Amino acid sequence: MNITPSLNRNMYRIKQNLLHMINPKRCNYVLLGKPQKEDIEILKKLDCDVPEQADTFSMVKIGKRDDKSYEKSITTLYSKGIIIRRTIEDTEGNKIIREYENSGYDIKDSKSHERTVIQKILNKISGDFETNLIEKFNTYKFEKDGKIKLQIAKNVTDGNIINATVTEYPLTGYKRKLESLKKVIGLKLEMIDGLPHIRETFETPNVKIFPDDKYLPFRFILNPETKLKALTKLFIKDKDLDKLKIKVEVSEDIDRYTDGYFSDITGKIVYNNVSRTPHVKLAAHEVEHAHQYRQIGRLGKGQSKYAILSRNLYGSIENLQDSMEAHKYAIASENYPVMKKGEDWSKNPDYINNYLEIKAREAEKEAADEYIEMGSPLNKQFFFGID
Repeated sequence: MNITPSLNRNMYRIKQNLLHMINPKRCNYVLLGKPQKEDIEILKKLDCDVPEQADTFSMVKIGKRDDKSYEKSITTLYSKGIIIRRTIEDTEGNKIIREYENSGYDIKDSKSHERTVIQKILNKISGDFETNLIEKFNTYKFEKDGKIKLQIAKNVTDGNIINATVTEYPLTGYKRKLESLKKVIGLKLEMIDGLPHIRETFETPNVKIFPDDKYLPFRFILNPETKLKALTKLFIKDKDLDKLKIKVEVSEDIDRYTDGYFSDITGKIVYNNVSRTPHVKLAAHEVEHAHQYRQIGRLGKGQSKYAILSRNLYGSIENLQDSMEAHKYAIASENYPVMKKGEDWSKNPDYINNYLEIKAREAEKEAADEYIEMGSPLNKQFFFGID
């Protein structure tokens, strides 16, 4: 992956911005009007795509000194004073839509004024040559005594290729003489059948990549749905469930108390798109259920298409211990509680104590522990770690 030129471009851009601040005449761009915040109802009346939480917006136009025909418009949408979307369009056909998700400030220590803010930015870039390009940023900022430590995770996705970088700036902030203290790790990932494969790597001399970490490429994926599906595919492969061609979906039509589920009727794993459960735990849990029902099918006890296919593809269970475990699964499935819509499953003892759920929670804990342990050497190098 050719990361270095990108880093050089960023430094060049910072330098140019500083030069423009010192001598505005050197800048070719000119402001065509003063931006003012307006009520969002103006855009709604024009049938514009407006997020529900937006309450105000501002619009500004920029021109070029040497090209009077050029014009760029910047429309910014706010919710309670915080930017949530910015659309940038120009007369050359370029368009960028930036979606901002702000977690707010997490005050760590009010006495020392330490605080952390996480901001997620999604860029959708369209134009003659970049119609498929998507940029996503997660920004982590730590402040103490007027100094800032900044960590930026970035994904640039073009088709099935993801160029991922994590950059950490020193606590002293943006100072050119401290450029050598900046930490950068980059991966070029190729998504094949839903799984990320590392094609190239890059790191600055002050950090190290640990290739033995099987979760390494997954840690650099910023899109939550892509990451969750990829981890699910990994665990499906680890459990030798590939032959069953289990479908993995994310849906809005799931009960709010349900993070996800596996259905032996449809042969699908379906996740709640607003789930807050860590991806690795959630994926391991549901894949374990898929394994359990595969084993039930191999006993000849299930009547679903998934159960029948499991027996046909994998045959009967020959190992006595595995067979005994599968019988426990079958008994637990017959006694699985029927949940009411809107019921909080975590408060139902029949659900919590069902053997299928007990074993699925064991599987998720094992996967989460492995994920943390294998990522420890990498995460120790960065203030905020790498998820």
